[in-house]
Amino acid sequence: MRRICTKAEFQRELEDAGDRLVAVDFTADWCTKNDHVTKRLNNVMYQPEFSEVVFLQVDVDDNEDTPAFCKVDFLPTVQFYRYGQKVSEIYEDTIDNLTSVLRLHR
Repeated sequence: MRRICTKAEFQRELEDAGDRLVAVDFTADWCTKNDHVTKRLNNVMYQPEFSEVVFLQVDVDDNEDTPAFCKVDFLPTVQFYRYGQKVSEIYEDTIDNLTSVLRLHR
């Protein structure tokens, strides 16, 4: 999972992804629930069926502009983008839907 440090870098990743699905894990060191979400993402990102998905991570404390731009209201949040547009969003309590969302939008 590639860590994104600036809003400009985030926007560049979305552009470079083209028609590929982008999954963005918004995280913070202080968020204890985030470990569960990150582990789930790490488990699926190496599955062959998701090899074309771009997985990114944004630390909300190190990169405050991107979460504000993406309207992230609470953690943990995973947002999904295609063609630079948000197509879905899940939270810690809906992480069980991760593979379904990935399959739907990939």
